[in-house]
Parts: sequence; structure tokens; C-alpha cells
Amino acid sequence: MVSEEFVFRGDLESDSLPEILATIHRHGVPGVLECTSGDTAKSVYFATGDIIFATSNDRSESLGESLLREGLISEDQLRLSSDELRRTPGRRHGTVLVQMGFLEPHELGAAVRNQVQAIVWSLFGWTEGTVTFRVGTFREDEVYKIKIPTPRAILEGCRFLADPKEVTARLGGRSAVLRPVARPAHLATLELRDDERRLLSLVDGTRTLYELCDAGPLNPGINARVLYGLLALRLVGPNESSGALRIRVKDA
Repeated sequence: MVSEEFVFRGDLESDSLPEILATIHRHGVPGVLECTSGDTAKSVYFATGDIIFATSNDRSESLGESLLREGLISEDQLRLSSDELRRTPGRRHGTVLVQMGFLEPHELGAAVRNQVQAIVWSLFGWTEGTVTFRVGTFREDEVYKIKIPTPRAILEGCRFLADPKEVTARLGGRSAVLRPVARPAHLATLELRDDERRLLSLVDGTRTLYELCDAGPLNPGINARVLYGLLALRLVGPNESSGALRIRVKDA
């Protein structure tokens, strides 16, 4: 596609993946987010702002390798199905595994979801790399599309953020004060986990980030990461008297 069709292009050293994902969901658009770091390239596909698929060129994240690690297929079954896939290019590995009797259809659906989640979660651990989002409809030929609500992916993925100092800086520092924000309409169906609800209930516009992380239901580092996810989703915001937080990604 030509460059005019790119709606966002940035890098993960300065642009926040949680905030990029939150923007995609807020606008409810279909598209593909392409992330590259070194020789590794991963893509996340969206329909109406939610995740429906993900791919990676890292062989260890392939469906076959994922199934092997989970003990759902054997090494011999992986080898035989891979040989069959090479003989008939264009077919899906999962479909081949089901047709060869190595996997049940319901097992394949669950395995694809686990594979996609693992690829998405891994991106939250990247501290550098380029990122591009293109609006459009992609992967229409994918048999096993799934749906992962992007807000849930943000809250889960933020737990994998690699640099706690960067998280603290994006939240405004240890002395930053957060306040609760009325839930936006596009998050009406978001179900928070018990620990997320408990942490959010502590945000009252008076407690500092240090106090919230210390009093929260998880360990302080995870509390900070979850708070950052809540900030990216705009479920919490800065107390105006404590100064602006470092939100860098603007709406398209």
C-alpha cells in the first residue's frame, strides 16, 4: 500500500503500545498493527477495534510449535503434518492437523486463541521496534478468527511490560496523583478482574502512585502496570493539581 494509507507510524521507544491499542479500540476501526524489531515481525489484526488474529515470523510462536509445547501433538505428528503442508502449499497447518486426525476441531479453536494471545502479550515486553497501523480489512480467508476484546488485552498485556521505570515515568512519577474517570461508552461491556476493581477503587484523587502501588492487591510492580493499563483506557486520569501525565499517542 502507498504511504498515504498509513494512519499511524511510530516506534516503541517513544510511542506506547497500550495507548496505541486503546486508540484503535476507541475508534472501532478494522486494520492491522505491524510491529518489527530486528528480524522479528508480528502483526495483530482488528475488526471493529477488537483483536481477531495475530501472526509472527518467529518459528517458536508458530501454531505447530505452540501445540507441541502444550503437549497436544507429538514431535512425529508435527513432522508429518509439516511434510503434508509442504506438499500442499496454501493450506492452514491447523486444518491439516485436524484432517490427519491429530487434533480435534475444538482443540484447534482453543489452541489458536492461546497462540494469538501469546503473540499479543509478547509485544508488551518489547522496548524497541517500529510500529505501523493500517486501516482496512485483512485476513478475510482466516478460518479460525477469534475475538479478544482489546481493552482486556491491554489490561492483561500491561502485566508483561518490561521496564517498571518507564511505567512509573508514564504515570507521572511516584508522587503523581490519579483520579477516577467516568467509564467511556465504548468500555461499557468491559469486565474488570477482581484485583483490577480493587485497585481502581483505591484511586480517589488524593493517593499518590506510590501509595496506590503499596496498598493495591498485587505486588507494587504489577499494581503500577495495571494502573497504566487503566490510564491508557482512560478509566483513570491525572489529578489536575498534580501535573500532566505523559500520554504520547494522539487520536488519529
